[in-house]
Amino acid sequence: MKKYLLVLVCAVLVLAVAGCSKKNQLKCTGEMDESGVKIKAEVVADFDKDDKLTDAVVYYDLGSKETADQYCSFMKMMEDSAKGVSISCSGSKITIKGYANIADDNDESAIGKTKEEFKKLLADEQITCK
Repeated sequence: MKKYLLVLVCAVLVLAVAGCSKKNQLKCTGEMDESGVKIKAEVVADFDKDDKLTDAVVYYDLGSKETADQYCSFMKMMEDSAKGVSISCSGSKITIKGYANIADDNDESAIGKTKEEFKKLLADEQITCK
């Protein structure tokens, strides 16, 4: 019985040290200026084992509820045209889930892009990744 308990404890320790549930994520932040409005942005992107983008969530803080309400109503139109995108607004903050599904200027979503390709896309928007 003690032998089985020892094996079980060792297995739990190995799993804890190995981090079997650790996500392959990238966190990026930046501050943009859109027509005089300062917008703080945080992007949390998930990647598969091959470092290909699977999903991303963006958190914007526009500093005031009034400004966020204006941007939110504009962004809600995007939600209707982009499959898998969900936009929620609360106070001065806007959250965009499924951000990677939004098409770029070439009508291409970011899904499947490598970490380096995604970092470059974000750098173009003044958002840097660590």
